[in-house]
Amino acid sequence: MGFQKRWDLPDLYAQVRALSIEINSPYNDGFTAFACKQELYQLKCFIEDQYNNLPTFSGEEEWEQQRIIQKLKK
Repeated sequence: MGFQKRWDLPDLYAQVRALSIEINSPYNDGFTAFACKQELYQLKCFIEDQYNNLPTFSGEEEWEQQRIIQKLKK
């Protein structure tokens, strides 16, 4: 039995977007927004750690460079 993907990327995006909305909501107090931002930061660190432990594949430099270009254009 091979790899079985158990998530949906648009669903993950929606969950992170919802967390960002909660952080920016004027209806939340600072404690709630702080806790949400801390969770988002922990998720970011976890993903970065996992990504840094992955092997390098041919062609991935192209989409990594595309992201850098997008960030520089802002």
